[in-house]
Amino acid sequence: MLVGFVALAPILLLSGCGRATPTPTPTSSITFACLDDDLGYYEDMAQTFEASHPGLTIQVVPRRSTALAGIAAGEADAFVVSLPLGPLLSRGALLGLNSLLASTNPPLQADLYPFARDALTRDGQMWALPVGVDPVLMFYNKSLFAARGIPLPSGDWTWDDFVRTAQELRDRQAGVYGYAAALWRQEPWLFILQHGGRMFDDWQHPSRLALDDPQTAEAMEWYASLIFRLDVAPSPQEARQAFGNQQGAYSGILAGKVAMWAGYLSSRTLQETGASFQWGATTLPRDQHALTLANVEAVGISPQTRHLQETWAWVTFLSTQVPSRLAPARRSVAMSPAFEQKVGAEVAGAARKAMEQAWVVPQEPAALYRQLESAWAQALDDILNARWSPTEALRQAQQRVK
Repeated sequence: MLVGFVALAPILLLSGCGRATPTPTPTSSITFACLDDDLGYYEDMAQTFEASHPGLTIQVVPRRSTALAGIAAGEADAFVVSLPLGPLLSRGALLGLNSLLASTNPPLQADLYPFARDALTRDGQMWALPVGVDPVLMFYNKSLFAARGIPLPSGDWTWDDFVRTAQELRDRQAGVYGYAAALWRQEPWLFILQHGGRMFDDWQHPSRLALDDPQTAEAMEWYASLIFRLDVAPSPQEARQAFGNQQGAYSGILAGKVAMWAGYLSSRTLQETGASFQWGATTLPRDQHALTLANVEAVGISPQTRHLQETWAWVTFLSTQVPSRLAPARRSVAMSPAFEQKVGAEVAGAARKAMEQAWVVPQEPAALYRQLESAWAQALDDILNARWSPTEALRQAQQRVK
């Protein structure tokens, strides 16, 4: 019996080897925090990324905007970053990316729009990778242009062209305005900056407010003339009276009573979902400078991540896949047919040109920026309600902050 058992043992061992379960592939999991509203988009992106990265899972964690801005180091491997960077840097929540960027081939930094790259850089170190850009465009109601037989605005127009077009579109009998002014508080800054004006003594290294800058006053005198002298844009009070509710000019846009308005690329959903007219988009008219404002959305990495290379692969993947509400921060992606298919050829063309002219308003130091917001809000209210001339309103605002 012993001999038989010994003879059988090799057979049992061999047959056992044939049925052995393969060693499981090691798995890694990284967490990614994003805004609640973007959860569906990033879950889809995670699924796509995981399909080409076996053994890696992306756990997408939604956060409210305040919670995301206040995220702590180690709370997530990677997370969506919005400006300002100061609070995140002070908590040590961001990993510097220069060494990772240097390892890419071709160089990833060279593919980024410079204004987006610079917005996320402090003291020579990039702290988050810009993935999406929200530039301000000039939108227009194509139906109103067609009804008046007026050529659509080109991407190379000037302030004079803009004023002439707004005057031609103004129809007092039909209650149609050429332009919607002051849709949001910083909208006049577009024209101040184009005219060479400033709000700080030095935008890059501000130490005090400069609301009484002569070029700023000139730009605001011109801006106020659109409402009070040329009558091509309604004042806030006129907009509420004409369009019937607290949304004012926004309601006028949707009702087809406003021909042109400046807005962020992401705001195009307003007319996509609520308007019954054909609309288009182009770049802003230019003055001394061709310039527009933009917001930048980025992704940062926690210095406490235990899966740095996997997290970096995920972050760079996201820079090639941008939410439809934004434009890509990478030039190669912005120029791709995929972006054009997503937003349409006209909007893509306007966004591409706008990003060559875009600038991001510095929001630091925070105390000085809050002072600007408060002073500007009062000055703009005085101007729009004709309490003071723009020059006097700005002078008084500057006096109040001294």
